[in-house]
Amino acid sequence: MESIHERNTLSESANISCIRYQNLKNISHFHDEYELVYVNEGNAVVTVDENIFHLSTDQCVFIGGNRIHCIVANEYTIITVLKISSSFFEKRFSSRGLASPFIDNPSYVKGFLEQILWEVRHDSDFSTLMTDSMAIQLLVTLFRSNPTAENSILQSSNSKSHILYQRINRKIVTEYQSITFKEMAEYMHFSEPHFSKVFHGIFGVTFTQYLNTVKITAAIEKMKDTKMSMTEIALSCGFNTIRNFNRVFKNLTGFSPNTLPPDFVFLYRLQDGYGLDPTLNCTVILEE
Repeated sequence: MESIHERNTLSESANISCIRYQNLKNISHFHDEYELVYVNEGNAVVTVDENIFHLSTDQCVFIGGNRIHCIVANEYTIITVLKISSSFFEKRFSSRGLASPFIDNPSYVKGFLEQILWEVRHDSDFSTLMTDSMAIQLLVTLFRSNPTAENSILQSSNSKSHILYQRINRKIVTEYQSITFKEMAEYMHFSEPHFSKVFHGIFGVTFTQYLNTVKITAAIEKMKDTKMSMTEIALSCGFNTIRNFNRVFKNLTGFSPNTLPPDFVFLYRLQDGYGLDPTLNCTVILEE
């Protein structure tokens, strides 16, 4: 599992995508598109670079292109995610960005998103023009209503997080079978408390949670591609006991290893090998 660069979710002809989710959970990732995450109902924790934002109903964050982030919502939380292609955004707002991703109770966002979502779902005549137009109006309103900063300054502050992300992730995905928290802290030349803080700030989850996600991803691939026994797979992926393997497997996938559906996909691998969809399978896409 390489550093997670999310696949492009926009069609070739679209500048905008808008999807509503329940129980949205994804692991730390980045992508070219700019992203607005709006909480319709409930609560969610959104991590952007090393900043953690606790969102409740009618709050949102605006995430710049290639900013490392993850979203962890409560079970019944409803979230709308608007994605905007980087070329579309940068052609119009190339030199500016929001000084902070967090936007508190913006009354205008919900109305714009409802209209954009309706157009995306119904795909009527001129829907693309309508969504593009409404997205521009929404962005202009965001920029007028919130402090902004030069993109060069924002990108500079993001570079440190990217370097740490790449270094930590590369070590984990190549040594997930045996790497420990203590060894990772030593590898990064951090004290264990400091490494724990840095890791959670960048990845949005604990070291153990992320390591287990990598291990289970590898285990599912081995279940499909080898004839190893379940105990052999568990041991090869770094689990000391089959009991612990079964517990973690069920917690992350919702199934025991022996009842996993044949067509089950974890962290949805792409056919062309470019990037991953970091959204976990517990997430539900709401069509209406």
